[in-house]
Amino acid sequence: MIRAGIIGATGYTGAELVRILYRHPQVEISFLSSRSFVGEDISDVYPNLKGCVEQSCEEQNIDRAVEKCDVIFTALP
Repeated sequence: MIRAGIIGATGYTGAELVRILYRHPQVEISFLSSRSFVGEDISDVYPNLKGCVEQSCEEQNIDRAVEKCDVIFTALP
């Protein structure tokens, strides 16, 4: 299983990455970060992810992301 993280998960591109990676059979989403929604579940920000991805957004901390992930996507402006 590949542990994936998304920095900027609550923007349009980040949310699409969450949706795509959730459906991939060999990927586990292990890190989501957001500047605006720290501590909130991604499914509260994007209700279409309810029941699929129930994970809190963390602050943008590269060291923590590297610890938790095999691959990291950046979806920043």
